[in-house]
Amino acid sequence: MLQVESVDVRFGGVQALADVSLCVDSGSLVGLIGPNGAGKTTLFNVITGLEMPARGRVVLDGRDVTRLPPHRRARLGLGRTFQRIEVFSSLSVRDNVLAAAEARRSWGHDEPDPARTATDVLERVGLADLAGERVDGLSTGLLRLVEVARALASRPSLLLLDEPGSGLDGTESEALGTLLLDLVSDGVAILLVEHDVELVMRVCQQLHVLDFGRVIASGTPSQVRQNAAVQAAYLGADAGVVHA
Repeated sequence: MLQVESVDVRFGGVQALADVSLCVDSGSLVGLIGPNGAGKTTLFNVITGLEMPARGRVVLDGRDVTRLPPHRRARLGLGRTFQRIEVFSSLSVRDNVLAAAEARRSWGHDEPDPARTATDVLERVGLADLAGERVDGLSTGLLRLVEVARALASRPSLLLLDEPGSGLDGTESEALGTLLLDLVSDGVAILLVEHDVELVMRVCQQLHVLDFGRVIASGTPSQVRQNAAVQAAYLGADAGVVHA
């Protein structure tokens, strides 16, 4: 569903991403982890068209979308949430989700009733009881779920989630993990950026680790957990040990 091939991004003299490659298959949940400033959100911006790479390409479902604008990529089935919460703060939970469903109907030819879509999505993410609440009165954790619901209302085939577990308590995090696994079982491909390592290790089938803009490890959660370079990136292990 997604191929990122040898992507470079520079901001002046800073190499934000260097030769980054990864892939996400249909119906798979792939984690993208790394310390703050590693380049995770920059990579999301490249995939969604908010940032143009200096080198490399992005292929979505077999189509090269590297030069397409964000709205064209969205119409090809790409949805995302943001690290910094982006909601319509004066609207209700339901109207935030309905806005995405209405937008989907404006260009989709097979979209059912947007109101029905909004109701179904809110039930699926566990927000039905809060549908009429204004979002500016909600906790950070619930706002994250509103963003996930709004992204789902566009019916994406590839979903990029940027720290959806931030601000969730243990019960909410477990419910989020169950939701993600349910989406994957329905065939949705998910690329997940998340600092909740327990959540990542529980739900992801494959992990890629970024540090200073480079992929330093890829593999299953158990393989990545034991990788010396990953331990150094997170725990500051001695560089000589990592080299060995």
